[in-house]
Amino acid sequence: MAPPRAADTAVAVTVALGILEQPGIQPAGEALRRLLEAVREELTQISVTSIDSWGRGISPVLQSVHLAALAPSLRPSEYVRYRVATETPHRPARTTRDIEQRARKIPTMFWPSWTVRLTPSEGVHARALAPVLAALLLIPDSRTSLDQAAGLVGDAIDGTEVSRLLQELDNLPQWPDIVTALDRLTDHLDADDTPIDYGRRRLLDYTGLLPHDRWLEICRRTGTPPGTGRRERIARSQLFRRLSGLPAESVPDDLGGLDSAEFRATSLHFTALQTPELAHALQQEALGFLASHHIHDEPVTWQPPATLLAGLSLPGPDPAQVDLPCLHQLIRERRHPVQHAAQVLGTTVEAIRHVLDEHPAPAPPLTKNTARATGRIRQQARQTIPAERLTQLYLEEHRSLQQIATLTGFSRRVLTDLAKEYGIPLREGPQDYKRRGAIERDWLIEQYVHRRRTLPDLARETGMSTANMARWAHTHNIPLRPRGGASHHTALRTPEQAADAPAILRDALTSPNARQRLERFAAALPYPTVTDAARALGIHQSTLTTQINRLERDLGRPLIERAERGRRMRPTPFGRRVAAATKRLIGPGGRP
Repeated sequence: MAPPRAADTAVAVTVALGILEQPGIQPAGEALRRLLEAVREELTQISVTSIDSWGRGISPVLQSVHLAALAPSLRPSEYVRYRVATETPHRPARTTRDIEQRARKIPTMFWPSWTVRLTPSEGVHARALAPVLAALLLIPDSRTSLDQAAGLVGDAIDGTEVSRLLQELDNLPQWPDIVTALDRLTDHLDADDTPIDYGRRRLLDYTGLLPHDRWLEICRRTGTPPGTGRRERIARSQLFRRLSGLPAESVPDDLGGLDSAEFRATSLHFTALQTPELAHALQQEALGFLASHHIHDEPVTWQPPATLLAGLSLPGPDPAQVDLPCLHQLIRERRHPVQHAAQVLGTTVEAIRHVLDEHPAPAPPLTKNTARATGRIRQQARQTIPAERLTQLYLEEHRSLQQIATLTGFSRRVLTDLAKEYGIPLREGPQDYKRRGAIERDWLIEQYVHRRRTLPDLARETGMSTANMARWAHTHNIPLRPRGGASHHTALRTPEQAADAPAILRDALTSPNARQRLERFAAALPYPTVTDAARALGIHQSTLTTQINRLERDLGRPLIERAERGRRMRPTPFGRRVAAATKRLIGPGGRP
């Protein structure tokens, strides 16, 4: 409606020109903000929603000016959602499908190199902030709620926790640069493919990751003391987190998961003790695990480009600025080397942990004491395995050096030296297959199926990677048994059991663990939430969520409608049919 007086029109045009003549959207927003502050008492409300009534059909540029003007009064989540830190703030334009695709590119626990940069040295722990930062990446340019965002990236926290820590970040002087970093990373993820599908990683079955015998073999091969069972659980837990991107509390119980202050302190010490040889062996173990799940084109881990953070003032230290030679020297000192190194180098414990994960300190040089220890080990080997015994095991029983190492507890290197000392010729064995460039089916069936040797063991003997050996098994139609899980006989019977199951369940019966997933899904339905069901079943909530997600992916349709405020969890019509078929499959007396 036109102003009633010419004077009103003149004032309005003059003020409007003062705003529109500004050199950019942000300066124009500041000019408009002064007007808003002057007339605020006469308006009932000035907010993102109320500015819609200021005019119809206004241009995107003027909408950006409106949002820039409101910046100081916006909630932190609105500041992120409307991308107020960018040159052109705007209303959300991304679809639900766009946000779901973005979520698959984000680990539940934010990338360590970025978490270190965005975590203040005091007040907020990196371990608590990592899942919050992951959820926040789904807020820019979207209508996704904080609760929905947390669920899409793994459901490790809820929207209330995201909001609480978001407020902590908003109180920091570096808050605008933190939001800018998230905006840049959001644009990068939307524009480019990432090498890891974290949505798929979250759904993998990690049962059998790093079995006990593999850990012992890695320790023997790398000269690492296997230590107590706690050290093995730490190695397995770290491998799980690197692969899955999930938090420590999501480590399955059968993998030795434990998330306590004592366990974290011991884990920190393990990071300091790790050598490049051990890190490489665990990296190969992780690649072999991915290959066993038919994932051959992804690295174990990935970090977004650090160049996206250029020019920003961020609350955390830059790991790239850590003096690596000095760190490696410090890390072999003191009882608490990580804390000591962080103090000396003037950085945080998390920064030191990240640098050591990427660049482990070399093992200390061989001393007279360690040389004497090696001599004692060889003397013990001579006494335990005389020439006659080694000849019998190696030549007569045709066992490999690795099998003898597992049997006797001595490393393969010690056994090799012992064989040379005894004059026992070392055979080439499966190296012939390497030269021919092929693995014969009969040999692979004999070694893998009948003798029950592992794929990594066979890969080492043939001089190839575990992934290549897994591909040969696939080429020869030899079913792979679960790593450390059910027996090979069970794996071979899975197709037969699927054929006998109700038709609606057959697509889900893809592995020996599928039956457990179905049983737990059916048992969870009477409970109001997944959390309540998991508690009643005696398992972690993330485990049950992962299993239900896996079923929905295999069956291609949703099974449950998740609980919301005021409404309990309930099965979809398809989910009710799956539950009924599962109960028929289990039969009376069956239980998850």
